[in-house]
Amino acid sequence: LGLLVANVENLDELISGFGHRKVLPLLGALAEKLCTMIGAEDSVIRFGEAKFGILVKDLKNEGHLVLAANKILREIRHVIDNDTDALEAQMRIGATASCGSTDDPDRMLQQAETALLAAREDKREFLLYEPEQASRLRSALGLAKEIDVAIERSEISMYYQPKVAAADRQPVGAEALMRWSSPERGFVPPDVFIPVADDTGHIESLTWFGINTAFRQRADWPDRWGPMSVAINVTPGLVEHADLEEQLSNARGLWGVPADQTTVEVTENALMRPEQCFGALSALRRNGTRVSIDDFGTGYSSLSSFNSIPADELKIDKSFGMKMIDDDGDARVVKSLIKLPPGFGWRVTAARVVDLGPRG
Repeated sequence: LGLLVANVENLDELISGFGHRKVLPLLGALAEKLCTMIGAEDSVIRFGEAKFGILVKDLKNEGHLVLAANKILREIRHVIDNDTDALEAQMRIGATASCGSTDDPDRMLQQAETALLAAREDKREFLLYEPEQASRLRSALGLAKEIDVAIERSEISMYYQPKVAAADRQPVGAEALMRWSSPERGFVPPDVFIPVADDTGHIESLTWFGINTAFRQRADWPDRWGPMSVAINVTPGLVEHADLEEQLSNARGLWGVPADQTTVEVTENALMRPEQCFGALSALRRNGTRVSIDDFGTGYSSLSSFNSIPADELKIDKSFGMKMIDDDGDARVVKSLIKLPPGFGWRVTAARVVDLGPRG
Protein backbone atom coordinates (compact mmCIF):
# COMPACT_ATOMS: atom_id res chain seq x y z
CA LEU A 1 0.00 0.00 0.00
CA GLY A 2 0.97 3.59 -0.54
CA LEU A 3 -0.61 6.68 1.01
CA LEU A 4 -0.45 10.24 -0.29
CA VAL A 5 -1.78 13.14 1.76
CA ALA A 6 -2.49 16.18 -0.42
CA ASN A 7 -3.35 19.57 1.06
CA VAL A 8 -4.53 22.79 -0.61
CA GLU A 9 -1.95 25.18 0.84
CA ASN A 10 -3.48 28.46 -0.30
CA LEU A 11 -7.04 27.86 0.94
CA ASP A 12 -7.15 31.03 3.07
CA GLU A 13 -5.87 33.14 0.18
CA LEU A 14 -8.48 31.66 -2.18
CA ILE A 15 -11.29 32.35 0.29
CA SER A 16 -10.02 35.89 0.87
CA GLY A 17 -9.79 36.59 -2.86
CA PHE A 18 -12.88 34.80 -4.18
CA GLY A 19 -15.13 34.04 -1.19
CA HIS A 20 -16.51 30.78 0.23
CA ARG A 21 -19.22 30.45 -2.43
CA LYS A 22 -16.65 30.03 -5.20
CA VAL A 23 -13.94 28.20 -3.27
CA LEU A 24 -16.05 25.44 -1.69
CA PRO A 25 -17.19 24.16 -5.11
CA LEU A 26 -13.52 24.28 -6.14
CA LEU A 27 -12.67 21.79 -3.38
CA GLY A 28 -15.48 19.53 -4.58
CA ALA A 29 -14.13 19.75 -8.11
CA LEU A 30 -10.67 18.80 -6.85
CA ALA A 31 -12.11 15.75 -5.13
CA GLU A 32 -13.88 14.67 -8.32
CA LYS A 33 -10.72 15.23 -10.33
CA LEU A 34 -8.70 13.07 -7.94
CA CYS A 35 -11.25 10.28 -8.26
CA THR A 36 -10.84 10.23 -12.03
CA MET A 37 -7.06 9.96 -11.75
CA ILE A 38 -6.74 6.88 -9.53
CA GLY A 39 -6.88 3.18 -10.32
CA ALA A 40 -9.99 1.05 -9.94
CA GLU A 41 -8.74 -0.43 -6.64
CA ASP A 42 -7.47 2.83 -5.20
CA SER A 43 -9.39 5.21 -2.90
CA VAL A 44 -9.70 8.93 -2.28
CA ILE A 45 -10.60 10.11 1.22
CA ARG A 46 -11.34 13.71 2.11
CA PHE A 47 -10.53 14.68 5.69
CA GLY A 48 -10.41 18.25 6.85
CA GLU A 49 -11.64 21.13 4.74
CA ALA A 50 -8.89 21.02 2.13
CA LYS A 51 -6.96 17.79 2.74
CA PHE A 52 -7.24 14.56 0.77
CA GLY A 53 -5.83 11.09 1.26
CA ILE A 54 -5.11 8.86 -1.76
CA LEU A 55 -4.68 5.17 -0.93
CA VAL A 56 -2.74 3.34 -3.64
CA LYS A 57 -3.05 -0.46 -3.72
CA ASP A 58 -0.72 -2.99 -5.36
CA LEU A 59 2.18 -0.59 -4.99
CA LYS A 60 5.18 -1.90 -6.92
CA ASN A 61 7.77 0.53 -5.50
CA GLU A 62 8.14 4.05 -4.13
CA GLY A 63 8.68 5.36 -7.65
CA HIS A 64 5.01 4.61 -8.25
CA LEU A 65 4.12 7.16 -5.53
CA VAL A 66 6.42 9.74 -7.09
CA LEU A 67 4.69 9.32 -10.45
CA ALA A 68 1.26 9.55 -8.81
CA ALA A 69 2.18 12.74 -6.94
CA ASN A 70 3.63 14.40 -10.03
CA LYS A 71 0.50 13.55 -11.99
CA ILE A 72 -1.73 15.07 -9.31
CA LEU A 73 0.34 18.24 -9.07
CA ARG A 74 0.43 18.60 -12.85
CA GLU A 75 -3.22 17.96 -13.67
CA ILE A 76 -5.02 19.83 -10.90
CA ARG A 77 -2.91 22.97 -10.95
CA HIS A 78 -5.78 24.91 -12.53
CA VAL A 79 -9.49 24.34 -12.02
CA ILE A 80 -11.97 26.63 -13.76
CA ASP A 81 -15.31 27.37 -12.07
CA ASN A 82 -18.63 28.03 -13.79
CA ASP A 83 -17.95 31.77 -14.08
CA THR A 84 -14.71 31.07 -15.99
CA ASP A 85 -12.62 32.63 -13.21
CA ALA A 86 -9.30 30.83 -12.95
CA LEU A 87 -8.72 29.63 -9.39
CA GLU A 88 -5.30 28.16 -8.89
CA ALA A 89 -5.08 25.55 -6.11
CA GLN A 90 -1.55 25.26 -4.80
CA MET A 91 -1.18 21.72 -3.49
CA ARG A 92 1.50 20.06 -1.42
CA ILE A 93 1.84 16.30 -0.97
CA GLY A 94 3.45 13.98 1.55
CA ALA A 95 3.61 10.23 0.95
CA THR A 96 4.66 6.95 2.52
CA ALA A 97 4.72 3.26 1.60
CA SER A 98 3.60 0.39 3.83
CA CYS A 99 5.90 -2.31 5.14
CA GLY A 100 4.18 -5.51 4.01
CA SER A 101 2.61 -7.50 6.83
CA THR A 102 3.23 -4.74 9.40
CA ASP A 103 0.69 -2.33 7.87
CA ASP A 104 -0.58 0.10 10.49
CA PRO A 105 -3.08 2.73 9.28
CA ASP A 106 -2.25 5.16 12.09
CA ARG A 107 1.47 4.81 11.44
CA MET A 108 1.05 5.31 7.70
CA LEU A 109 -1.09 8.40 8.19
CA GLN A 110 1.39 9.85 10.69
CA GLN A 111 4.28 9.28 8.29
CA ALA A 112 2.47 10.83 5.32
CA GLU A 113 1.52 13.85 7.44
CA THR A 114 5.13 14.14 8.61
CA ALA A 115 6.32 14.11 5.00
CA LEU A 116 3.73 16.82 4.20
CA LEU A 117 5.03 19.01 7.03
CA ALA A 118 8.62 18.42 5.92
CA ALA A 119 7.69 19.40 2.35
CA ARG A 120 6.13 22.60 3.68
CA GLU A 121 9.22 23.38 5.72
CA ASP A 122 11.52 22.72 2.75
CA LYS A 123 9.19 24.60 0.39
CA ARG A 124 8.83 21.49 -1.78
CA GLU A 125 5.67 20.39 -3.57
CA PHE A 126 6.20 16.71 -2.74
CA LEU A 127 8.26 14.59 -0.36
CA LEU A 128 8.40 10.90 0.51
CA TYR A 129 8.61 10.03 4.19
CA GLU A 130 12.07 9.51 5.69
CA PRO A 131 12.70 8.78 9.39
CA GLU A 132 14.95 11.83 9.80
CA GLN A 133 12.00 14.08 8.95
CA ALA A 134 10.25 13.08 12.17
CA SER A 135 13.28 13.78 14.35
CA ARG A 136 13.85 17.11 12.59
CA LEU A 137 10.24 18.17 13.12
CA ARG A 138 10.33 17.11 16.76
CA SER A 139 13.45 19.21 17.19
CA ALA A 140 11.74 22.17 15.51
CA LEU A 141 8.69 21.84 17.76
CA GLY A 142 10.94 21.71 20.80
CA LEU A 143 12.77 24.79 19.57
CA ALA A 144 9.46 26.60 18.99
CA LYS A 145 8.36 25.97 22.59
CA GLU A 146 11.59 27.52 23.84
CA ILE A 147 11.24 30.79 21.90
CA ASP A 148 8.77 32.51 24.25
CA VAL A 149 10.77 31.30 27.25
CA ALA A 150 13.93 32.69 25.65
CA ILE A 151 12.25 36.10 25.32
CA GLU A 152 11.21 36.05 28.98
CA ARG A 153 14.72 35.07 30.10
CA SER A 154 16.38 37.76 27.94
CA GLU A 155 18.30 35.13 25.98
CA ILE A 156 17.49 36.91 22.71
CA SER A 157 19.45 40.11 22.11
CA MET A 158 19.40 42.78 19.43
CA TYR A 159 22.54 43.52 17.45
CA TYR A 160 22.80 46.41 15.00
CA GLN A 161 24.32 46.42 11.54
CA PRO A 162 25.20 50.03 10.68
CA LYS A 163 24.08 51.74 7.50
CA VAL A 164 26.63 54.28 6.28
CA ALA A 165 26.50 56.79 3.46
CA ALA A 166 28.78 55.77 0.59
CA ALA A 167 29.87 59.38 0.01
CA ASP A 168 31.34 60.15 3.43
CA ARG A 169 30.99 56.86 5.38
CA GLN A 170 28.98 58.59 8.09
CA PRO A 171 26.33 56.48 9.87
CA VAL A 172 22.75 57.20 8.81
CA GLY A 173 21.02 54.34 10.62
CA ALA A 174 21.19 50.68 11.55
CA GLU A 175 19.34 47.42 10.99
CA ALA A 176 18.22 45.53 14.10
CA LEU A 177 19.18 41.84 14.03
CA MET A 178 18.16 39.17 16.56
CA ARG A 179 20.68 36.81 18.11
CA TRP A 180 19.79 33.95 20.45
CA SER A 181 22.22 32.52 22.97
CA SER A 182 20.60 29.52 24.67
CA PRO A 183 22.07 28.03 27.88
CA GLU A 184 21.11 24.55 26.63
CA ARG A 185 21.63 24.84 22.86
CA GLY A 186 24.36 27.44 22.69
CA PHE A 187 24.20 29.96 19.83
CA VAL A 188 21.06 29.37 17.73
CA PRO A 189 21.45 30.98 14.27
CA PRO A 190 18.63 33.32 13.18
CA ASP A 191 18.19 31.37 9.94
CA VAL A 192 17.22 28.43 12.17
CA PHE A 193 14.92 29.89 14.82
CA ILE A 194 13.16 32.58 12.77
CA PRO A 195 11.76 30.15 10.13
CA VAL A 196 10.68 27.82 12.99
CA ALA A 197 8.93 30.74 14.69
CA ASP A 198 7.26 31.67 11.41
CA ASP A 199 6.03 28.12 10.79
CA THR A 200 4.75 27.51 14.34
CA GLY A 201 2.96 30.77 15.09
CA HIS A 202 5.61 32.26 17.40
CA ILE A 203 6.73 34.91 14.93
CA GLU A 204 4.26 37.50 16.24
CA SER A 205 5.59 37.52 19.80
CA LEU A 206 9.15 37.50 18.45
CA THR A 207 8.45 40.47 16.17
CA TRP A 208 6.67 42.52 18.85
CA PHE A 209 9.64 41.86 21.16
CA GLY A 210 12.03 42.98 18.42
CA ILE A 211 10.11 46.18 17.69
CA ASN A 212 9.93 47.29 21.32
CA THR A 213 13.53 46.34 22.09
CA ALA A 214 14.92 48.11 19.03
CA PHE A 215 12.91 51.30 19.62
CA ARG A 216 13.85 51.33 23.32
CA GLN A 217 17.52 50.99 22.51
CA ARG A 218 17.26 53.45 19.61
CA ALA A 219 16.12 56.11 22.11
CA ASP A 220 19.49 55.78 23.87
CA TRP A 221 21.67 56.23 20.78
CA PRO A 222 23.95 59.30 20.80
CA ASP A 223 22.92 62.17 18.56
CA ARG A 224 26.39 63.17 17.38
CA TRP A 225 25.66 61.90 13.84
CA GLY A 226 22.25 63.52 13.66
CA PRO A 227 18.96 61.63 13.10
CA MET A 228 19.54 57.86 12.93
CA SER A 229 16.91 55.49 11.56
CA VAL A 230 16.36 51.99 12.91
CA ALA A 231 15.18 49.18 10.61
CA ILE A 232 13.11 46.17 11.72
CA ASN A 233 12.77 42.99 9.66
CA VAL A 234 9.19 41.78 9.24
CA THR A 235 8.24 38.46 7.64
CA PRO A 236 5.93 38.53 4.59
CA GLY A 237 3.10 36.98 6.59
CA LEU A 238 3.19 39.75 9.19
CA VAL A 239 3.25 42.57 6.65
CA GLU A 240 -0.51 42.21 6.27
CA HIS A 241 -1.13 41.74 10.01
CA ALA A 242 -3.83 44.12 11.21
CA ASP A 243 -1.87 45.00 14.36
CA LEU A 244 1.47 45.78 12.72
CA GLU A 245 0.99 49.54 12.28
CA GLU A 246 -0.63 49.83 15.72
CA GLN A 247 2.30 48.01 17.34
CA LEU A 248 4.78 50.25 15.52
CA SER A 249 2.88 53.38 16.51
CA ASN A 250 2.57 52.32 20.16
CA ALA A 251 6.27 51.47 20.40
CA ARG A 252 7.28 54.78 18.79
CA GLY A 253 5.08 56.70 21.19
CA LEU A 254 6.38 54.79 24.20
CA TRP A 255 10.06 55.30 23.40
CA GLY A 256 9.87 58.66 21.62
CA VAL A 257 11.19 57.53 18.23
CA PRO A 258 9.97 59.67 15.28
CA ALA A 259 8.06 57.78 12.59
CA ASP A 260 10.41 58.96 9.83
CA GLN A 261 13.31 57.37 11.70
CA THR A 262 11.78 53.88 11.62
CA THR A 263 11.97 51.46 8.70
CA VAL A 264 10.23 48.16 8.05
CA GLU A 265 12.30 45.78 5.94
CA VAL A 266 10.48 43.07 3.99
CA THR A 267 12.01 40.56 1.59
CA GLU A 268 11.30 40.81 -2.10
CA ASN A 269 9.21 37.63 -1.84
CA ALA A 270 6.59 39.63 0.08
CA LEU A 271 5.74 41.26 -3.26
CA MET A 272 4.43 37.97 -4.65
CA ARG A 273 0.93 38.99 -3.54
CA PRO A 274 0.79 42.66 -4.59
CA GLU A 275 -2.98 42.98 -4.12
CA GLN A 276 -2.61 42.25 -0.39
CA CYS A 277 0.95 43.43 0.28
CA PHE A 278 0.94 46.77 -1.53
CA GLY A 279 -2.05 48.06 0.44
CA ALA A 280 -0.44 47.15 3.77
CA LEU A 281 2.90 48.73 2.83
CA SER A 282 1.17 51.87 1.56
CA ALA A 283 -0.65 52.19 4.89
CA LEU A 284 2.66 51.99 6.75
CA ARG A 285 4.15 54.74 4.60
CA ARG A 286 1.09 56.99 5.05
CA ASN A 287 1.71 56.83 8.79
CA GLY A 288 5.34 57.86 8.40
CA THR A 289 7.09 54.46 8.47
CA ARG A 290 9.72 53.97 5.80
CA VAL A 291 9.65 50.73 3.77
CA SER A 292 12.72 48.88 2.48
CA ILE A 293 12.62 45.94 0.07
CA ASP A 294 15.31 43.53 1.29
CA ASP A 295 17.25 40.88 -0.69
CA PHE A 296 16.36 42.68 -3.90
CA GLY A 297 17.45 40.87 -7.05
CA THR A 298 17.01 37.29 -5.83
CA GLY A 299 13.25 36.91 -5.36
CA TYR A 300 10.10 37.98 -7.15
CA SER A 301 10.51 40.87 -9.56
CA SER A 302 7.52 41.75 -11.74
CA LEU A 303 8.20 44.65 -14.06
CA SER A 304 4.46 45.08 -14.58
CA SER A 305 4.01 46.14 -10.95
CA PHE A 306 7.46 47.64 -10.39
CA ASN A 307 6.29 51.20 -10.81
CA SER A 308 3.69 50.81 -8.05
CA ILE A 309 5.84 49.16 -5.35
CA PRO A 310 5.20 51.22 -2.18
CA ALA A 311 8.78 51.54 -0.95
CA ASP A 312 11.38 54.13 0.04
CA GLU A 313 14.45 51.95 -0.37
CA LEU A 314 15.71 48.95 -2.31
CA LYS A 315 18.35 46.86 -0.59
CA ILE A 316 20.54 44.94 -3.03
CA ASP A 317 21.06 41.37 -1.89
CA LYS A 318 24.43 40.73 -0.26
CA SER A 319 25.19 37.91 -2.71
CA PHE A 320 25.91 40.64 -5.28
CA GLY A 321 27.61 43.15 -2.99
CA MET A 322 29.98 40.65 -1.38
CA LYS A 323 31.59 39.70 -4.71
CA MET A 324 31.25 42.84 -6.82
CA ILE A 325 34.94 43.83 -6.42
CA ASP A 326 36.17 40.55 -7.91
CA ASP A 327 33.26 39.55 -10.17
CA ASP A 328 32.57 41.71 -13.23
CA GLY A 329 29.10 40.19 -13.65
CA ASP A 330 28.04 41.08 -10.12
CA ALA A 331 29.58 44.53 -10.52
CA ARG A 332 27.43 45.16 -13.61
CA VAL A 333 24.31 43.98 -11.77
CA VAL A 334 25.02 46.31 -8.84
CA LYS A 335 25.70 49.27 -11.17
CA SER A 336 22.41 48.65 -12.98
CA LEU A 337 20.43 48.34 -9.74
CA ILE A 338 21.99 51.53 -8.36
CA LYS A 339 20.80 53.48 -11.40
CA LEU A 340 17.24 52.15 -11.18
CA PRO A 341 15.82 53.33 -7.78
CA PRO A 342 16.37 57.12 -8.06
CA GLY A 343 14.04 57.21 -11.04
CA PHE A 344 11.25 55.94 -8.79
CA GLY A 345 12.11 58.16 -5.85
CA TRP A 346 13.84 55.37 -3.91
CA ARG A 347 17.24 55.21 -2.26
CA VAL A 348 19.43 52.17 -2.66
CA THR A 349 21.36 50.24 -0.02
CA ALA A 350 23.79 47.38 -0.52
CA ALA A 351 24.99 44.91 2.11
CA ARG A 352 28.72 44.31 2.07
CA VAL A 353 31.54 43.53 4.48
CA VAL A 354 34.14 46.28 4.20
CA ASP A 355 37.32 47.25 6.01
CA LEU A 356 36.90 50.79 7.30
CA GLY A 357 40.47 50.91 8.58
CA PRO A 358 41.44 52.46 11.93
CA ARG A 359 38.15 54.35 12.18
CA GLY A 360 36.41 50.92 12.41
